[in-house]
Formats: sequence, C-alpha cells, structure tokens
Amino acid sequence: MKKLKKSSYKKDGLFLKAIEAFLYLGIIHLSYVISFKFELLAPYDARNFIAYHDNAYWFLIGAYVVFIFNSVFKTAKKSLTENIVIMFMSTTMIAVVSMAIAFMSRGFALPRTVVFQAFVIQWVLLSLVKCCFVKLVNKIRGTKRMLIVSEFDRFEEVTRKVLSDKRNADQIAYFVRPVDGLYLDYIDQVDKILITEDIPASLKNDIISHCIVLDKSLYIVPRTFEIAIYNSEIIQISDYLAFRVDTLHLSVEKQIIKRIVDITISVIGIVLASPVMLVAAIAIIVTDGRPVFFTQERATIHNKTFKLVKFRSMVKDAEKDTGAIWAMENDSRVTKVGKFLRRFWIDELPQLYNVLKGDMSMVGPRPERPVFIEEFSETIPDFHYRMTVKAGVTGLAQVLGKYSTSPENKIKFDLMYIRKAGFMYDIKIIAETVKKILIGTLKRGENKDLSYDELLYSNEIEIIASEKTKKFIYK
Repeated sequence: MKKLKKSSYKKDGLFLKAIEAFLYLGIIHLSYVISFKFELLAPYDARNFIAYHDNAYWFLIGAYVVFIFNSVFKTAKKSLTENIVIMFMSTTMIAVVSMAIAFMSRGFALPRTVVFQAFVIQWVLLSLVKCCFVKLVNKIRGTKRMLIVSEFDRFEEVTRKVLSDKRNADQIAYFVRPVDGLYLDYIDQVDKILITEDIPASLKNDIISHCIVLDKSLYIVPRTFEIAIYNSEIIQISDYLAFRVDTLHLSVEKQIIKRIVDITISVIGIVLASPVMLVAAIAIIVTDGRPVFFTQERATIHNKTFKLVKFRSMVKDAEKDTGAIWAMENDSRVTKVGKFLRRFWIDELPQLYNVLKGDMSMVGPRPERPVFIEEFSETIPDFHYRMTVKAGVTGLAQVLGKYSTSPENKIKFDLMYIRKAGFMYDIKIIAETVKKILIGTLKRGENKDLSYDELLYSNEIEIIASEKTKKFIYK
C-alpha cells in the first residue's frame, strides 16, 4: 500500500470553524451590550442590562443552536447573496429566541428597540465576518483538479452539471471512459474524482479502493436503489454486519406529528398570508379577469387524486389546444402578473387550504398530474416510490434542485427526503424554501442554465479529445 505523505493528511477545518463560532457569538453579545448601553429611543436602564448580563449564556446558547440549524458554518461555497440572506434569517431567528428567553426569565425586560438595534448590528457584522471567512477559506482551499469517469455519451450532460454549479470552484482536468483501467493513469494527477451512476459495480469498487489508498476525495452519483439504504442502521447477524433497510412508508408516530405540524403551519400561514392573497386575487381580476383560482387534478399518497388549488398564473384555458404539457422557458401562456406570482411562490399560497384539508403536507414530493405519473412510471421504474408519502407544497427537490431538474434526478431527491423525513427535517426544508425565495433563485417556469457551448466559452475552456479521454485546458 502506498504510504501517504504528511502534507496529504486530511484537514477538516475544525479550527477555523471554532474561531468563526467564537467570533459570531462575540458579535451577538457585543450587539446586545451596545444596544442596551446606547438605546436610541429610550433612556439607559441598568436593571435591564444587569438582567441580560445574568442570562447572557442562554442568549449565546440559543444563538449557537440557530447557527447550527441554518448550517452557518457550512456556507463557504455559497454566494455573497446567499450568505447575506442566511445571516438575515439567522439574526431574525435569534431575535425571536431572545424574546422567548426574556419572556421565560421573569423580571427581565427586553425592549423592542434593543432587539431591533441588536438585529441590525448582528446582521451587518455577521455578514461582513462571513464574507471575510469565505474569502479566507477559498484562498486556503485553492483550486482543485477533478477527474470525471463516465461514458462519452454523457459527456456534455455531466460536464454541464459540474461547470454550471456556481458554488463549485474546481476545474475539470480529465474526462475518462471507464475502460481498460485507463482512469488509473489519471487519479494521481488530480485532487478529486467524480464517478457517475452508470459505472459498473466492479469498476466502481476498484476506483473507490484506489482513491482511499491515494487519499483522494471521491464523489459518487448514486443510483436510485442506493439512496434506499441511506440512513440505514447497521446491525449484526451472528458475525455478519448488515444494513437494515426500512420500508419507505412513514411510521404512525411520524404521520401523527407531521399532521399536527401541517395543521398548525397551514392555519398560521393562512392568517398571515391573507393580505397577500387578497392583493394577488385583485391583481389577477384587474389584469386578466376571472377566474382567480386554478384547480387541477393531482395525485398524492397511494395515488389518491385531489383538486390542487393555485392562483391562476396562465391565460385562460392554457391547455385547451395543446393538452397536458409542462411549463417551458419563457412560456407565452404565463401572464405578467403570473410571472410575479410564480417568482415569489405566491401562486402556491392557496395550497395552504389543501394542507389544512389533508390533501397535502407542507413538505413532501411535489404532486404530479396522473397523466405524467403514468408516463414517468413507464420510463422510470422507481417513480412510484414517491407516492408512499403525502405530496407537499415544497420538498427537497425544490430546495436542492432546479425547476429544470429532470424527473430522474427529482425522484432521487424525493427518496432522500422520505429516508430522512421527520419534524426537524421538515422545519429545515421549510426554512430553506424561505431562504430560496428571499435569494430569488427559485424562478418558476424558467430555465436559465447556460448551454454546454456557452459554459465552455464563459470558462475559457479548450478540450483536447482522444478516443478514450478528453483533456480540459483552461486558458
């Protein structure tokens, strides 16, 4: 076995994360000290400050939990806008947690002016520190070289996926066919290897073994059935180790908790969103007339059908001449108001009534039309697995995928969700959905992905091709 060099030993960035956490908690504490000492709209009250000082550790613990929930320490690859939005959501949640702590601590007054001032200070300082850390981490990390092992008939598809990932600063060095062990000649020349799901199991095992020996980072695109063993428990059968793979159905306990959460969130959501829905309804009537709502038959758990309700965002009778078709880029059927509604998910708000009624859940695979389910089930054998849970207003595919994500890849996200479904996971997906809307990257009905040729041009890449290998040259 090849001996690893000292410089190649793994670094997990724990030291930097500890410094980052210390600075963030310091900013939280400093913001409250400044806000209490220099409250703009009220005189300084020493009693409130002393009460805060005595309970400060609870504020910091609450802030740390919020940071963990929002994955604040795992955002090095996110854009500046994403990090600013993440900090906005974090500081908003910290303000709520702080008021809750103050409420539960009897005799402790936390003025709203203090909360607001602290919120502004936290958001500004945390965003600045995060941006500095992102630059520092990226500088330390440097640019990594990647080897892709896949068949040539998927060359443009896989290459476009890697190059279009804006969070990815890596450079593709080689694209190699999995034949004759050719990939072994390139593994030692790169930092990480990506292998696609079409690679035979024997070759996949060989690549994994070599990557472990050579201390290379490995990325494996899973097959659908491989996601089914995700989060599985390892058990012992005599002297065998085995994965215990549960069914894809949610337990009775999880279903009850999920229903309680759905009712609670849908009721609160309907109350809070009522003004927005009223304005949306008026806008639709004024610009395009009635009807305001659009209903359509969709399928949910166990293939049960129901009438999904949305605000109408397309022209009347949009499918009268074409029949059932998917929304397209720059779809001419979408009205001007409809584009705005889709852009910020306002068209989906009436589905809160579907959730309250029990047709849907807040989180789950998006409900498809029966005609599309029948079509996809013929070409994607695993598509029916997503029907083992209730359809959702939002889901993992909507958070991690794109509107243009293929059905084959969406089913993988849906199965991943089913495997990890639970109260905290649902709350996290809802929070991620809000984050997506705030960032403004969730563009409904639009596909802004660059083509393969456009990506090569924008990255200034030249490709030298042979029968079994394609080499990438960055100009």
